[in-house]
Parts: sequence; C-alpha cells; structure tokens
Amino acid sequence: MFSARIIILFSAFFFICGCGNKGSNSAADDNQESISDAKLASTLSDFYFVGKIGENPGLYKFNAEKKIVSRFWSNKKEKIVELSYAPNRKNIFFLTASDFGKKGVFPFISNVKLYLINLDSSKVKLVRKIGGGLQIFTTWTTDNTFKIILNSFDRTVVTYVNQQTFIFSEFGRELVNKSKIFDITKDGYPKPPEKLIKAFSPKNEFRIIYKDSSITSIYLKSKNKETVITSGEQKLNQVEWTSDNKFVIFSTIDITPRNKTLYDKLPDTSQLFVYDLKQKKIIKTFKGGGIKNFFINNNFLIFDDGFGKNSSIQIYNYKTLEPVQSIKIKGGCGLRNVPQIPDYSA
Repeated sequence: MFSARIIILFSAFFFICGCGNKGSNSAADDNQESISDAKLASTLSDFYFVGKIGENPGLYKFNAEKKIVSRFWSNKKEKIVELSYAPNRKNIFFLTASDFGKKGVFPFISNVKLYLINLDSSKVKLVRKIGGGLQIFTTWTTDNTFKIILNSFDRTVVTYVNQQTFIFSEFGRELVNKSKIFDITKDGYPKPPEKLIKAFSPKNEFRIIYKDSSITSIYLKSKNKETVITSGEQKLNQVEWTSDNKFVIFSTIDITPRNKTLYDKLPDTSQLFVYDLKQKKIIKTFKGGGIKNFFINNNFLIFDDGFGKNSSIQIYNYKTLEPVQSIKIKGGCGLRNVPQIPDYSA
C-alpha cells in the first residue's frame, strides 16, 4: 500500500526556548567564522541561514557590515527542520524537531515546534508546539500568512491518515487550526500542498509559463509574444523578479529516483538561471548538485549549493555576474535547511 517514496523531503521542493534558552547562542558567540572579502558591498543586507552547530542543525547570522558569520541559535535537543522567510522578507519562522528520518519505509518527525524571529530585536520566540507524525509541510499562502500541514497515522484506524492544518499570521498569531481525515483505501495518501510560483513580474509586464511533461519547457510571455527560455528534464522550482524589472531569476530541480546522477559524487540535481528581460537571454547558469534555494538581496543573488557536508552558500552580484563570497560551515549549510539527498531505499 505504501512505498519508500513516502518520505520526508525537508527542502524547497516541498514543501521550526526563546532567546534566553540555555542551549541558545547569541550573535556575539565566541565561535565565529570570519568572512573577509573586499568585494562585499555595503548594500548587501544581513541574513539568516541554517548550518551544523555541533551534532544538530542550528541557525547562523551573516553580518554584512562586519563581514562575519556567527552562531545565532541552537539547542542540543532540537534540530532545525526548516527556516522560512516571508515572501516580502520581513518576517521569519523556523521549525525544529527532536528527531526525524525513516523507520522502515515510513517517514517520521517528532516534537515539532514553531518559532518566530523578530528581525528588529533579533529575538527568538516560541510560537507553538505542533506535535509529531509522518510528514510536515510549510508554505506562505500570502506575504503575511504562514501554513503548516502535519500528516500522521490515526491511532485507532490503521487505514486513516490525520491531517492537521495550522495557519499563523506574520507575527505568530494562530488563525486556523483544523483537522481532516483521509481514508487511504478510498482517498489515497494526502498530496503535499502545491508550491506557489511567482509567475508574474511586479508590474505584470512579464509572465513565466511552464509546461511539464517528460521535458519541462519554460517560456517568457510579454504582451502577446511567448519566448522559449529553456527546456530540460528538471521541473521549475522557484521564480523571483528583481525590483528594477530588469531580470528574472529562476531555478529547476530533479531529486526524484528517475535522476540517475542522484547518488553520484557530483550529482546533477538543480540549475539556477539569471535571465535578462531586455536582452531576452540567459546571462548566467549555475548547475550541479543541491536544491539551489535562493533569494535576491539588493543587487545580490544568494543561493545554497551541494548536499550534506559539502553544501555551501554562494553570494553573487547578479548585475556584474561577479562572485562575491562563498560561505562554508563544517557539516554543511543552506538557506532553508542543510540540503540532503533523498533516501528512496526500502
């Protein structure tokens, strides 16, 4: 009935105690990793990311002015599952769990908690204890509403899956808490929420259109004209438009079992494209392993690359196409989590 494909994928593809917590580390922690690069411009803003701190994934903060990376938050009893910025980059939630992985062919996640980072004060607040189950998914439904979906087996009827849905305001207020039961013999296993794609440019002058089949074709539509941007076996994963309406940046991904390179030393699982809307052409492509979660920070493109201990965060100036900085943490790091290769084994 079930297969090993029912797994936890804590990444951009699917779709986190307070600051005084004994296990927490402030930005002034003695264990800092210095970032020194003369090319780092003052227009780059601070940002948070996930990286290994001891045995567990914790939070780091990149200070653009001082050009340093410092430990921000960690707990020996909790692992960061996902760090999630609001689409407008004004608020951050993160999820933690005491443990997650697989038991036999089934995924599991235990003792999930939701936290909120106040960007003005840099303080961490525990919002709610979510619980545990099979899988958890998150998504921002708008700039100021955050949804969490937790699936778990019913304790009395073995063919039932309970789905708990929470919706929170940007400030952590609980707006919705509802349950739904799926009979997998009739309804099938509940599908994960669809990933929201920012298909339209800020002024609605352009639109990204993608057509999925065995090959995904990605088009740019302006007025009544459609232009092919690229085609390939990877699916469209994320789209972001620059505020000056001059570039669109998007990523593609394939971390499914059909990808024969998935377990190679140098897997080919994702691509990141910088497309010039005026020239109507791709001006930069980043290929290789990892998920390539990314965001735009003023004139800078920031993305993660690679899996596990080989994962890192790259900073590029997307206008000059010059590399600015590479951030590496012992044990790996990423923008949403420490990216891992999915386990499809039985």
